[in-house]
Amino acid sequence: MDASSAAAKGKAEDAKEAARRAADSRPARVFARAGLIASGALHVLIGIIAIGVVYGLDHNADQSGALEAVADTPGGVIALWIAALSLFGLAIWQWTGPIAPRPEGVVPNKWRDRAKSVVFVVIGLAAVVFATGGQPDAAEQTRTVSSTLINIPGGIFLLGAIGVAVASVGVFYAVRGVSRRFMEDITLPDGAVGVAVLWLGIVGHTAKGIALVLVGVLFVGGAFVSDSSWTTGLDGAVHYLLSLPTGVWPLSIIALGFIAHGLYLFLRTRYMRR
Repeated sequence: MDASSAAAKGKAEDAKEAARRAADSRPARVFARAGLIASGALHVLIGIIAIGVVYGLDHNADQSGALEAVADTPGGVIALWIAALSLFGLAIWQWTGPIAPRPEGVVPNKWRDRAKSVVFVVIGLAAVVFATGGQPDAAEQTRTVSSTLINIPGGIFLLGAIGVAVASVGVFYAVRGVSRRFMEDITLPDGAVGVAVLWLGIVGHTAKGIALVLVGVLFVGGAFVSDSSWTTGLDGAVHYLLSLPTGVWPLSIIALGFIAHGLYLFLRTRYMRR
């Protein structure tokens, strides 16, 4: 190896080490914690809205509905801006996951971290839209896109593929909850607090996973029968659960699961391993 190649390699290693330190820096962790709090709050709000739907509340039980609820409260615009910045910070922190130092025994998952990062950016952008006065209806927009896909050649196959992808993410969450794989993200405390964190993580991940599987199944069903009314995202899944002859219990359990997941995210900020 000549001197120039060695120098270039040394600079690359220095840059990688600097990026690794930045990903594990105090400011990065502060933004990550703030983003987790924002994400947790949205999950709690979605759960509360879903419970409200049981009692006749006419509100979208999804992220757009939760953001709208925040926007309608005093000081909500400021809260939305803070949430957006926090979620963008969390997205950057999540994106750098594969290069950051990891606890012993924890193997980084590049694709999972990058996918989560994109999701946080999308939610952050939605918060910006609501903070600037916009009020997009995610359920209606999803239905419109689905209707467009249904009416173009081959579009139903793409709609079905989207459903399979969403359901796969749901399976991932459910398995992560049941198998307790989420514990790689936290240092479980001793005593009653540790038990609470563990069960909030199990219930929250599993319930969110089941909800996403249902969303995906409805997308596939909508593609199969060429009916876009099936494909309204999480809000559609909530109203589908409400229509079941089993009564309100399945929806209530999922709603409480979203609240549990939000509480888990709050606690994760205190016990996060990275």
